[in-house]
Amino acid sequence: MSEHKQHIEAKIGSEKGFGIVFSVVFLLIGLYPLMNGEVVSLWSLIIALIFFALAYIAPKVLSAPNKLWFKLGIALGAFVAPIVMVFVYFTTVVPIGLVMRLMGKDLLRQKLDKNAKSYWIERSQPVGSMKDQF
Repeated sequence: MSEHKQHIEAKIGSEKGFGIVFSVVFLLIGLYPLMNGEVVSLWSLIIALIFFALAYIAPKVLSAPNKLWFKLGIALGAFVAPIVMVFVYFTTVVPIGLVMRLMGKDLLRQKLDKNAKSYWIERSQPVGSMKDQF
């Protein structure tokens, strides 16, 4: 079993929604050549029509492809999300931290002061309510 647990359980979409989304995707693929003055992709339009018809006439037929697509999305998310987070960390957090350090800033007040009696920060205003923080 994996160490990482999802706190939010992902819910699979409906078969009808799956069919409509895929019909729109294949419709766009089929019509894309028109932007360059080329001929419409007939195969893609046929697949779009099939998905659209199945979405409204027999959505249960799309149950297995919908489940496979959902599992593929979960797998890709588990693989891509950490890569994106590493990219964001090394392109934003690390450079900002280095710039702050070069400028001599200590926003978290981590430097030790041997002359300080206490690191307690006195408040000038009373603490507000913690209700409805977000």
